[in-house]
Amino acid sequence: MTESVNAPSFGSAHPMPMTFGQIFDRTYRLMRANLRLFLGIAAVPSAAVFLVLASLFPLMLLQIGPQLAHKTAAPPVFPVYLMAILPCVYLILTLVYALYLPAASYAVTQADLGVAVTFREAYSVGWRRFGRYLWLMILGSLYIIVPVLACALIVGLGALLLHFATGGNSGDYAALLLIPLGVLLYVAATVYSVLIALRFSLAYPACVVEGLPAWPSLQRSALLTKGAKGRIFLVLLVVYALTYAVSLASMAVFFVVGALAALAAMLAHVTAGSPAFVVLICLAVLGYLLMLIACCLFSYAAFTTALAVLYHDQWLRKDGPLSAPTPSGELV
Repeated sequence: MTESVNAPSFGSAHPMPMTFGQIFDRTYRLMRANLRLFLGIAAVPSAAVFLVLASLFPLMLLQIGPQLAHKTAAPPVFPVYLMAILPCVYLILTLVYALYLPAASYAVTQADLGVAVTFREAYSVGWRRFGRYLWLMILGSLYIIVPVLACALIVGLGALLLHFATGGNSGDYAALLLIPLGVLLYVAATVYSVLIALRFSLAYPACVVEGLPAWPSLQRSALLTKGAKGRIFLVLLVVYALTYAVSLASMAVFFVVGALAALAAMLAHVTAGSPAFVVLICLAVLGYLLMLIACCLFSYAAFTTALAVLYHDQWLRKDGPLSAPTPSGELV
């Protein structure tokens, strides 16, 4: 059984490759026309992040609660059991994102072709080949994680060899010799990570639209982004700047509202350490988390929309309009 893929042209939506301005205009129009659907799909990972943070909040409150109540207590410390919780958190979020990315890619690529889909249809596509999409995420992550860990290992081995070479008597001066190497490797790892992220930025749209397995999807993305990484980087940079501006504006509104609430609490003679004070602090933290999640939700929708537009544009540039697929998302 294989996924069926038809091969008509992209239609009037993409008669020819687009300029930067046309890509941004197309992204904006898709976001505006399908905002409710895109935000609804992005709400799944956003809700997962919120639930994870909300579940950690009681643990944090146990640590800082006595200080908020002005009770005698030792300074808050990092709980050891969080070391076991954090891997579980990463695992849960990885599974959620492996389901979200194909669903979002399917919804946006279909919308870019003028095909309306529903929330349920989008996530059914993500669930149908969930193992494939999870493996795609793991493979793409390994391309970044392994070299970065290798850089960290080089620095660690360098520090260990330096320690043995000096007999451990040189104090902190020997460690200073590793600073230039550490900075150089950090810059190299950052540049490498960005290049790999750009190289595989179209892997999920390719995997969903063309019905490719994980490894061929990475190869297909590498082919589509060849010679276009600069364009893709600039497009995503502009999208990031716009979403960041929205986040800053939302944060400014939040702090203005928070300042007014704090002023009202002062006028109501709410004292530090009182039950009302603790409740207000909890509400402020909850509101801040909700604001962050809303900003993330908008960012997810904006980036997946831009990547879908870039995917179709790069397909036209590489293969021409007559070989562009319209995915059915069905199994035959």
